[in-house]
Amino acid sequence: MINVSLVGFGRIGRDLFRQSLDNEEINIVSVSDTADKENLIYLLKYDSIYGQLDHEIKVIDDGILVNDKKTVFNNWKNAEESDWNSLNTDVVILATGKPQNLMESEMHISKGAKKVFIASTPENLEEIPIFISGCNDEEIDLDSSVISFGSNTANAVAPILKVINNKYGVEEVFITTVHGYSNSNRLADVAGEGFRKNRAAGENIIPSITNSSKVIETVLPELSEKIASFSMTVPVPDGSTIDLTLNLKNNTSKEEINSFFDEKTTKDDLYKIIGITYDPIVSSDVVGNSLSGIVDGLSTMCIDDNKLKLIIWFDNGWGYASRIIEAVTMLGSQFE
Repeated sequence: MINVSLVGFGRIGRDLFRQSLDNEEINIVSVSDTADKENLIYLLKYDSIYGQLDHEIKVIDDGILVNDKKTVFNNWKNAEESDWNSLNTDVVILATGKPQNLMESEMHISKGAKKVFIASTPENLEEIPIFISGCNDEEIDLDSSVISFGSNTANAVAPILKVINNKYGVEEVFITTVHGYSNSNRLADVAGEGFRKNRAAGENIIPSITNSSKVIETVLPELSEKIASFSMTVPVPDGSTIDLTLNLKNNTSKEEINSFFDEKTTKDDLYKIIGITYDPIVSSDVVGNSLSGIVDGLSTMCIDDNKLKLIIWFDNGWGYASRIIEAVTMLGSQFE
């Protein structure tokens, strides 16, 4: 059993907790969050996107019992306050959604954690190794004490870009993520950081610049300076899509690309990481899907044999959390 401590119990933290309940190899021993325990337990039980938790939660003095597994709640605000030795923690997952630096992350190791996983992009992309399943599995050193999982957009796009580049060669890539709103957005127009981000997310389509291109270039250095990324936040709570536009070195067609992904997603590099569908789905149809991304075969387009457009669906948090859970499970033998 791998003992995991979650730091941050928002969207990703609760997704990780829910998924861990069906994994016999993982035990969430603690949750650290500045919110009060009662509110955190309530939001775990009742979720506006995924519905009510189908496991009984028994509240105890210092935490909860779910499936006879105890999870302690505390309000440690940073690594310096933590004591992972006291909880026998193997892996700390930083799920605050904020960029993390190496010094703060490594402090968790000095406090007793054996490994730190970052569920966000690091402050310095060169400082902390980034693992994207289906992309740099062979290059990443899972023995590293601190590992980042990049962004959900990078997880959806990078594996697809890797296989396309290997077969067809990529000249340029434009990424537009059409993203559901999150708790970093406003419900009403309120002054804050950034004019557009101050606007009500439930009433507007809000454009913004992202660093997804830099994250992808970090794990696919052969595409350095070839990727540009952009984001549009739209009024849906979950279920997002990516408009991926590429100029290729070698010619192809819509039919060939779809056939290529039929093979890759069923028995090859991308199996259980990326999917393809020919159903006429919409954003709500991918909520709760554990894949990092799903190619929309109906929307594949090709012009002049080398200009390609793909639409990729993904759940903002669930697929991303699934890759982290898988990585924790892969490390099981290290903690025996």
